[in-house]
Amino acid sequence: MRVPIPVVILLALVVVGVGWWGGTRHLDFTTPPSHAQLKEIRVKIQSSLPQTDRVDDAISVPVVAPPPPPVEPPKPVIEFGDLSLPPTLQDYATRSPEGSAHLIEMATRLEEKAEFQRALLAWERVIDLTQPDENQAANAISAIKRLRATQPVWNAKPETAITLSLRAGTAVKLAKTLTPVLGGVARDLERASSGIVKINTTVTAHKISTTTKGPPPIAIWLAGPNKKSLSTEVRSFTVDSPQTLRDDVLKAVFQLVQSHLRRATAYTPPADLAAGESPLDALNYRLTRLCWSEFATTLNLPPKKAD
Repeated sequence: MRVPIPVVILLALVVVGVGWWGGTRHLDFTTPPSHAQLKEIRVKIQSSLPQTDRVDDAISVPVVAPPPPPVEPPKPVIEFGDLSLPPTLQDYATRSPEGSAHLIEMATRLEEKAEFQRALLAWERVIDLTQPDENQAANAISAIKRLRATQPVWNAKPETAITLSLRAGTAVKLAKTLTPVLGGVARDLERASSGIVKINTTVTAHKISTTTKGPPPIAIWLAGPNKKSLSTEVRSFTVDSPQTLRDDVLKAVFQLVQSHLRRATAYTPPADLAAGESPLDALNYRLTRLCWSEFATTLNLPPKKAD
């Protein structure tokens, strides 16, 4: 049978009304919640929300994590050879075609491995067998100066040193002053070569006219130990003050060795002395031990026979 529509509407209203009354009759919709109730509600809501790294202050700028540091490329592989073998004065000469940067990297790595004697040899190859730029040369010379102070004399046997003769000629009145100075310079050069060369000295006194004005000139050169030995060119200079005599002789010797290396060998000659540069420092650190050996060896070769 069909239920009349008015009855259906009435029953629906009764069901809704009974359900609403049963579910809300104990609730108070007119009294506002207390502060304690509001605080409890806030805590419940905040705890139900997902946590983020954002601060509660809406004005604050979000903190952006810094990007990760760039990954350093791996260092190039360098073959050091057999480090158990004793080093030789010519070590790393065969690496010179690879350039200054390669030898600098090798020298740096050898220092990291505490192979200081070999590192010194590699630094020396930078300046005597490659063409370093100004910064590379300065770094190499600084390293050579630092390491030379920590290493023993290369040749500790004077009897095996290569003999050279440091010769000079000047006026009689200056010869007595020049003789001990030349002897001291010879000892300086032996130390600069790390015992590789042994140097004898000879001063020849010449009579010069008393009418000649100004300080007498000094002629100086290096040669092998014998009268027929090969020699460098001769360099002449005058000295205004006895206090500068030693430095003037050292400067002349540096220029003689520099010029001879340029003419007679394939080694990279050291650059000219800078203004105010100590010539003794240049002889110690800008002329490598290998260059000292080659320089002395060329002056000990037998003289060429005339055609």
